[in-house]
Amino acid sequence: MGILYDEVRAATIMVESESLVYYQLAGDLFKAALNGKNGTIASLEKMQEIDEVINTVSGTNTLYDGKVIRAYQPERLWLWQQYTGTVLKISRDTVFLAMAGSALFVIFAKLTTNEPIIWEVSFISPDQDQGNPLIKDLLSQVHTIWEIQKTLTTFVLTFFVNQSFRFWGDVYKSVRDVQGRLSSFNLLLATNVLRTANGSLTPEAEKFLDEVGQCTRLFHILFWASKAKRFSVLMSDEGLKRMESRGLMSSRQLYMLLGTDLPSNQLFSAPLEWAMLRCNKASDEGVLMADNATKSSILREFMSLRNAFDKIGNTIQNRFPLAYVQFVQILVDTYVLCSPLALYVDLEEYVVIAVGLVVFFYCGLNNLAKIFLDPLNNEEFCENSIYFDLGVIASGTCF
Repeated sequence: MGILYDEVRAATIMVESESLVYYQLAGDLFKAALNGKNGTIASLEKMQEIDEVINTVSGTNTLYDGKVIRAYQPERLWLWQQYTGTVLKISRDTVFLAMAGSALFVIFAKLTTNEPIIWEVSFISPDQDQGNPLIKDLLSQVHTIWEIQKTLTTFVLTFFVNQSFRFWGDVYKSVRDVQGRLSSFNLLLATNVLRTANGSLTPEAEKFLDEVGQCTRLFHILFWASKAKRFSVLMSDEGLKRMESRGLMSSRQLYMLLGTDLPSNQLFSAPLEWAMLRCNKASDEGVLMADNATKSSILREFMSLRNAFDKIGNTIQNRFPLAYVQFVQILVDTYVLCSPLALYVDLEEYVVIAVGLVVFFYCGLNNLAKIFLDPLNNEEFCENSIYFDLGVIASGTCF
């Protein structure tokens, strides 16, 4: 009734259990749902999306059972049984399409050379073949060119995969570095705050650490929201308001974020600034040690943290130039497209199987390299692949 008439109304909630899950719905959204206004369903869907992201960054929903990357078991049988998120799935359609195209080429070649369209049980050597010698000669020349290109394609592709995996590892190290810098920053503060004679924290110190910890965690969440496409909804006004209602920020912080002139992808810098300002205030109040050594250490940790998260953005933006990736793609595509022509002279109808294997391994390696180049899954190239579970990283920020 209070929502319907825009009046404050007190309510008492009584429960018998020891815990309670409290849900809050914005008043304007509730009234829009009652009035049946257009866009209500879309608003509810967006709110659900926001809640799912908040659950992820809070550590409630995880992709890989609490691990940052998908774990594996070394047993051969277990590895063969994996399908989702592997090159087996992402290369499946390409392999089948290439095999179907090879089968059509075999039919065309046999019709052209007046050979029977049957599957031979055994191989037929070229000297026993009664087909059109001109066509066979042309395909033999294609085979020679294909062999030359095979060396170049294999070398370039393996180098591409190697460099892509190195890029993936560099991003992972940078991700962990930001998390480690935040923990080091918080630990430095915790070891230099005011304590009682028995070593326990004073009420003022506990309040200070809680406030700084909340700021650093908010920074971490907003930082990954600016880097990972699947978390970007948190930077919207609705996302920020929902984070406030879920306890991830205070109402004052929400007001400051909504009123700031910073672009949405730079909102994460505000909580970090608040944390440093709170440290300066704590030093003036005597809650935090104010000697030059402590101040220098805090400032050094702050600058190291800033350099660490800047490095992630620079690394992701400068992963590989377009010309190089395009060259590899053209090289692999032309190689696999020429495979049916190059292998038909020696294998005839068995070229269908051979092309399937060639396409799987070469296109599979190329796809694997592209997965390595998207560790945050912003391009959604492969569903449930080996991208990082950033929710585990964000929820792991603590003292």
